[in-house]
Amino acid sequence: MALRLYRITDNLRVATAAARGVARSGLVRPTSPKATLQLTSGVLRWGTSPAVGFSLGSARHSDATAVVDVDDTSRPYVSFVDIDHRCDTLALSLIDRGIGPGSRVGLLGRNSRAFLETITAVSRTGADLVYLNTSSSPEAIATIALELGITLVIRDEEFGERIPSHIPTISTDDPSGVSLLASLPRKGRLPSVAHHGEHIILTSGTTSGRSRGAGRSSVPLDAAAAVLDAFPVKMRGTTLIAAPLFHSWGWMHHRLATLLDATEIVMRRPDPQRILELIDTHQIDTLVTVPVILRRLVELPRHIRRRYDLTSLRCVAVSGSALPGELATEFMNAFGDILYNLYGSTEAAFATCAAPDDLRADPGTAGKPLAGVHIEVLDLRGRRVANGVDGRIFVGSRTTFDGYTDGTDRERTRGLVFTGDIGRLDEEGRLTIIGRADDMVVTGGENVHPTEVEEVLRQNTDVADVAVVGVPDPVYGSSLVAHVVPVAGITPHADILLAWSRDRLGPNHRPRQIVFHDELPRNPTGKVLKRVLIGDTSTEVDDDEDQVD
Repeated sequence: MALRLYRITDNLRVATAAARGVARSGLVRPTSPKATLQLTSGVLRWGTSPAVGFSLGSARHSDATAVVDVDDTSRPYVSFVDIDHRCDTLALSLIDRGIGPGSRVGLLGRNSRAFLETITAVSRTGADLVYLNTSSSPEAIATIALELGITLVIRDEEFGERIPSHIPTISTDDPSGVSLLASLPRKGRLPSVAHHGEHIILTSGTTSGRSRGAGRSSVPLDAAAAVLDAFPVKMRGTTLIAAPLFHSWGWMHHRLATLLDATEIVMRRPDPQRILELIDTHQIDTLVTVPVILRRLVELPRHIRRRYDLTSLRCVAVSGSALPGELATEFMNAFGDILYNLYGSTEAAFATCAAPDDLRADPGTAGKPLAGVHIEVLDLRGRRVANGVDGRIFVGSRTTFDGYTDGTDRERTRGLVFTGDIGRLDEEGRLTIIGRADDMVVTGGENVHPTEVEEVLRQNTDVADVAVVGVPDPVYGSSLVAHVVPVAGITPHADILLAWSRDRLGPNHRPRQIVFHDELPRNPTGKVLKRVLIGDTSTEVDDDEDQVD
């Protein structure tokens, strides 16, 4: 009875949030009978899968701009009706190649119009689409292709040598950057497919060769509408996606953009000053990005930031890696209270959102659960911990995945899936992420989360960036090493920084070594590659002060 009541209450909460999201975004509005017929036909045919793609915008706003590819010098602007037809053309050409239900196609490329076309076109064939990481080595791609049964790869020209020679490829561009997808001659009517192919997002560990992926085919419309209630995106807005589309963060925002008939601005390599220029030129209202890009925007000199009119920007949505609290405050002080920090994972999708008022109250928070999302923080025995106590984060919602492509699954309990993160809930229901469970360092018999140490070290005015890792220690089991990027123009002094940390951190939380870098190694979403840092002890200085248990 209690469970049934909870489900009824939860459904009402999702429905209420969805109604608010629909109303605020302008998702539902009167259309002509012809457009209504086209919309109905598209939804009946494709459901809520990515196959529906640009067909919604084609029905409602056929001549409006769907995509601006700022790196395509030949044809940067494409309308909804044109890109919808281009997706059909590519889908027909793929079907001629034998691609259809049961096939798996790989996609390896940077953000571009061709990338977006491929998402929709492959989905219309009924085939699965595997999103390959641009950081993956040729060996990793070969392993992934073998284990997932990829029979064709659509890729940017720059990645051609990463694909095994026995796998056929289609290039999205030639060396001059001109899209080749538009030149595919095939025309006709697409056959109906009963099967909507899965879109397989690889987990973050797959750059080393692991092929686990999480597949999705559709997103419940009420869940998507509830997300719209969390941050201020509107119908027919303009969204700059400066986050990798092969990652779940960028991918989900593309799905939201097509739902809202938004104009999508894409660029292959996000440059902070160019981002400001694009916001000014295209009157962008939504920027989707990752914390490392926020850092670069904040670091731009004030006189450069003032060159651009940024008044159109009303939402900066950030995710993909941890958002340091001090960065959230710095960004809002520089650009206004328009920052929204979302937490989720490939497995759990969107889970929480921290609005600007949440970030002002607690800059390090990941925010409150979205409508329809249930979060519990549990100990190692699966028991709930009290508010303010660290534990393992479990998430349940309508959009959690069903398992990995290799048949394995995340740890689950009571219908909730373990995100792999450690965190805590406060009395207001806000979630704070402490760090990855597998990043925890046991030193001197004490569990230390590197994120907590990093937050303290970032308070030093000479530190621009920092990552803390654990390394084997014969006495303490493990000890902490801080990898530091000093502020430009500062001559780093490890002994001074070590002394500074001793005044602010307990014996087991302070680093015993400092390693200086020009920059930290990161993946395309901005996460620091800590496995690369482990064992890197060049230019290190040891702190000889003993730790105590």
